[in-house]
Amino acid sequence: MIQREGRDYVQVFEVFRQEEEGATLIHVGSVDAPHLELAQQYAREVYSRRGEALRLWVVPRDCVAEVNDADLLRPPLERTYRMGEGYRVTVQKRRSLKDEDRG
Repeated sequence: MIQREGRDYVQVFEVFRQEEEGATLIHVGSVDAPHLELAQQYAREVYSRRGEALRLWVVPRDCVAEVNDADLLRPPLERTYRMGEGYRVTVQKRRSLKDEDRG
């Protein structure tokens, strides 16, 4: 248990769940607990009591970093060529050309 100014207090732990192998972990909520071991038990009881989780990640909220810098998230360079929309158009063009060749 963590103490501040002589008082015991609980931490907030964020819980992520994976429901099947290869699936992404999704944030399902948070639990309050005095230490990690108890947070893991709380997370299991609250977010996987029916066995719907293959894996749980329980992380102290203090260890989660927020990234909200616009320059970092949206770089000024033009990189639309990395997006998948252009590829889909190319695939459609190839299919239409193939159909024209057959017809």
